[in-house]
Amino acid sequence: MIQRGASALYQQDSSAMMQKPLSELIADRLKQKIWNEEIQLGKRLLETELAETFDVSRSTIREALKILESEELINSQARKGTYVKAFTQQDVDEIIELRTLIEERAFIQAARYLGENDIKKLEAIVEQMKTKADEQDWHGLFDLDMLFHNYVVRMCRNSRIIKIYDSLQVQIRTFLMHLDRYYSSHQSFYDEHKLLLQALVSKDAHTVKRRVRNHIAYVETKLLGQKNNVELEEV
Repeated sequence: MIQRGASALYQQDSSAMMQKPLSELIADRLKQKIWNEEIQLGKRLLETELAETFDVSRSTIREALKILESEELINSQARKGTYVKAFTQQDVDEIIELRTLIEERAFIQAARYLGENDIKKLEAIVEQMKTKADEQDWHGLFDLDMLFHNYVVRMCRNSRIIKIYDSLQVQIRTFLMHLDRYYSSHQSFYDEHKLLLQALVSKDAHTVKRRVRNHIAYVETKLLGQKNNVELEEV
């Protein structure tokens, strides 16, 4: 049976989780299994098998799969079945481009509005990242990365930017699955977020822009083997 306390993209309030329909909880659990590589990209998903695993009806599984399909995490084809989508090079290119466009602007705007309480919350997230880095836990680091970036974007006070970013959450988290092999260590991933937090605390637009671009450009350079005109910093 599905664990109702399981989190999806990031940690959530348990009472909010209990209010979710069962199909959404199952969709969340399937996402976690995909991100943790318990379910491989490209794998076929069988309704009967999933219904037995979660001890629910096939109609509930069908609803859960519809959620994943709307988030573009799976692909259903008539007479062919339902499969976890594999990430293409175009997917990678587009997500990197969108993250640069959205996060650069959102972080600059958010820096203006961050108060002491917000900074403390971000510091707590980064501190948790330090723990996960020490434990060499990539999946935990990636979940906290989503929590950190999502918190900052939500502080930008632009409802349309937030809405667009929300629609990309599942795609971004799936993209992060590929990054563990490109970072030299768990520590370097944690260090990048320390630099991002320092930039936000400084509230200097130029510094924030540079740190965000360096963070995303590092990923682009390592993942795609591309050179760009951003001077990367050592972390």
